[in-house]
Amino acid sequence: MTNYHNIKKEKNLKSKQEYQQLIIDRHDLLVPQNIREVKGAFFTPKIWADKSKEYLKQVFGENWQDEYYIWDCAAGTGNLLAGLTNKYNVWASTIDQSDIDTMYALIDKGLNLLEKHVFQFDFLNDDFDKLPNELQNIIGNKQKRKKLIIYINPPYAEAADIRVVTGSKKENKINVAKNKTHERFEKILGKSNRELFVQFLSRIYKDINGCIIAEFSKLKSLQSPNYKNFRLFFEAALLKSFVVPAYTFDNVNGKFPIGFKIWNTSQKEIFKETLSEVFNKNGNKICTKKYYSYDNEKNINDWLKLFIQKEKEKEELATMCCIGNDFQHTNYVNINFREHLKGVGNAKGIAKFGITKNNLVETCIYYTVRHIISSKWFMDRDQFLYPNDRWEIDKEFQTDCLIYTLFNNNIQSKHGINHWIPFTEHEVNAKEKFESNFMSNFLKGKKLSINARQVFNSGKRLWQYYHVQIRESKNTSVNTNASFYDIREYFQGRTGKGTMKNKSNNEKYNSLINDLRNKLKLLANKIQPKVYQYGFLKK
Repeated sequence: MTNYHNIKKEKNLKSKQEYQQLIIDRHDLLVPQNIREVKGAFFTPKIWADKSKEYLKQVFGENWQDEYYIWDCAAGTGNLLAGLTNKYNVWASTIDQSDIDTMYALIDKGLNLLEKHVFQFDFLNDDFDKLPNELQNIIGNKQKRKKLIIYINPPYAEAADIRVVTGSKKENKINVAKNKTHERFEKILGKSNRELFVQFLSRIYKDINGCIIAEFSKLKSLQSPNYKNFRLFFEAALLKSFVVPAYTFDNVNGKFPIGFKIWNTSQKEIFKETLSEVFNKNGNKICTKKYYSYDNEKNINDWLKLFIQKEKEKEELATMCCIGNDFQHTNYVNINFREHLKGVGNAKGIAKFGITKNNLVETCIYYTVRHIISSKWFMDRDQFLYPNDRWEIDKEFQTDCLIYTLFNNNIQSKHGINHWIPFTEHEVNAKEKFESNFMSNFLKGKKLSINARQVFNSGKRLWQYYHVQIRESKNTSVNTNASFYDIREYFQGRTGKGTMKNKSNNEKYNSLINDLRNKLKLLANKIQPKVYQYGFLKK
């Protein structure tokens, strides 16, 4: 009937008492994984449930559990409530009777709840007259409502799940996000209303206004452009927050942040920014980070639009994919020939940016800025922004970005004329004339910084070695016009699955490419401060 084998996997049990305690701590594992996924139920790990209680104590004082009422209206099997001490002030509700039965069974084993405070309730559909009378009285009393903490880790399912749309997931979420609350706020919240956690927050804010909300959720509600309408609607003061890796929650594999946030809905504020402590998977603090809404900011793609070439002026050197404005989409930013660009699908306009001689410098700045900062899991929603104008007079910055891009793109000469060779035939002793000398001509007369020159010279040694190999090769079809990508593919080869191998059997090549990568890191370190200085990113 239940999945006790899931619990046994958690660790080796040494005693009956230890086994019973683990059932209390991880009773969410009694729910089959496929059911949890379909419902969008990602149960709160004990480490973060405990951490959230520490934060509540910091904000509301040592005796917060005696002085405040607590209602988890998305309780599931009660993970978040384990460890609370005053069962007379705690209520737990959930939509599924099976979860209610699990909590009832665990009350005798140490889950500190009153049976009559545990009840079935569909928060997104049911009317409040179905609530226990005592809880109704708290909600109906303005002063008591100020002492009510809605303490939740709501489900994260969406009305349309991308894995369903693309066919990579067999189970639909059965329109879990379609409900009365969804219909009620659809016109107000727009796209953000597709998320169940947004629906929970919206109903709480509207119908229990004045209460405290202590909730776990993704940072979309704070940072995503699609959630601006929600932020304008949800006027509450964010009192305190912390951020943890999403992959520490069961069934979540993505490397993105989940935040615990304490809101006071009686204080009317539109969220603009917050300073959050960031914890790693072991619960150790790794940094303090500021998160912004960006609602009054123009983004980096708005800036790039300034340099779109008119059709009659286009002679494309290549095309750049520039989907999205945040770190989450960085891997989609690549340069190749238009027909072979990765990640854009049927997207139009700015998603496929035509690169010409007239916007090459701006393209390389954009590409470099999007790649130069190593993305960490807690940065995935940070937005790249419309810069100030100081980049325009910094010619060294412009050239640094150009050099960085020349040794980082995905151009493949088999798809068209390679205009991206930084060297002349004479510099690399090519056995044939190149089809295009555009890039080497473009670089003429440009003054390179020390770091850019080191990258350029290291790259030249790599090209020279490649041309030594093809001159000595008996294969007459070897590519004279090879790009940086082509050279890597030539030496590293591909796996049986078709992906490029990470390393070559040619030790000379490995030495050259490692030297180039080390020089690129030094150049990246030089460029990074200017990304913030010129306003492409906020600190």
